[in-house]
Amino acid sequence: MSFLESLWVGLSEARRHLGQTLLSLVGLVLGTGSIVTVLALFGGQTKITQDFLAEVGGLGTVIVRDREQSEHPTARDLASDRLTYGDARYLKDRATTLAAVAPGWFDRLEYQVGAVHFTGPVIGTTRDYARINDIRPLAGRYLSDLDVRRKARVIVLGWKYADSLFLDPERALGELVKLRGKNYTVVGVMEREEFYFAVWSGNALEYRNERAYIPITTAFIQYTGDDEHLSFLTLKARSPTGARAAEAQVGTMLYLRHGVEDFDITPSGGGANSDADFFMLFNFIFLVVGVVSLVAGGVVIANILLASVVERVREFGTRMAIGATGFQIFAHVLAQVVVIAVLGGLIGLGLGTALTGTVAHFMKMPVAVTVVIAEVALGTSLGVGFVAGFYPALRAARLSPVEALRYG
Repeated sequence: MSFLESLWVGLSEARRHLGQTLLSLVGLVLGTGSIVTVLALFGGQTKITQDFLAEVGGLGTVIVRDREQSEHPTARDLASDRLTYGDARYLKDRATTLAAVAPGWFDRLEYQVGAVHFTGPVIGTTRDYARINDIRPLAGRYLSDLDVRRKARVIVLGWKYADSLFLDPERALGELVKLRGKNYTVVGVMEREEFYFAVWSGNALEYRNERAYIPITTAFIQYTGDDEHLSFLTLKARSPTGARAAEAQVGTMLYLRHGVEDFDITPSGGGANSDADFFMLFNFIFLVVGVVSLVAGGVVIANILLASVVERVREFGTRMAIGATGFQIFAHVLAQVVVIAVLGGLIGLGLGTALTGTVAHFMKMPVAVTVVIAEVALGTSLGVGFVAGFYPALRAARLSPVEALRYG
């Protein structure tokens, strides 16, 4: 009997045991459909997460901050100046794995233009901050190295703050803004930044529209005196794949300067993506459902085939008596599994594609059912079917023709 004949017989057996076949199909269809949905959603979420990371600096960007001080600090802890502007200059001059270094000072100050006033974030930094974080001016320019050297009183406004203070962001150029009573000349207004993990999740980059930038040296002179302590340090590795090497080198260099590990180094965007975490949990739930459904379908298939083998013992014995080999009987029984698994995989692929489209429509998420996903789904369905049918097929192949002919 050829393989095609075995498949035809397998289809006939599947039709003869229609109720059991439908139960098997339910498990395989749900399992395959869930897997397709998970992979499509995961692929879409992976892409949108990569897009978000690109918006906040991309791969290879790391942030250094002071570690929270222990309740019982050691003498070395107390002796350390913690993260300072001197650390930033040191890393910029000597770190071979870094392409850019941007020190950061942060405070919340009162903004005032005429009768309009409010309190909001101000970041003192350098030119490299815009390069690392991929922020661009809508009008005017960003901070320059000359601004930092001259300790200039210039300010670059985020889009929302420029709009709040001057109604038209582009009109802000050349105007004066008071920060805690000190005048600054507006030299630039940043583009409005928007990024949505989903329509209902809100703008994940709105915080970057609600801030302003001043030279870090100006921030020290105007608001901290001689204290050059940093709030954070933003670094860019020379290549996206060189972030680990950069983290290791920076950690070693700062440890040697401080004499203690009183800092934390984390990738940019880490902890800022709660929506991505939610979608990962969502995908995991679908994956568990898919695996459970496939296992259930496999158990049902195994039971169907075991019952089928018992019912057809005499048939198998007769075929062996007239020359059929054990391998041919094995292939004959396994063909029934292939038919069910292929049908279940194809229907499950269709269900998964439809479910993915429905989820994407209502949750406004990017998804894509690719050829690779289809191959994985069908391959998984066939794999489960093969594993479930292997033992019943092996049991049929090992029947003794004499005993089989005497059965029943």
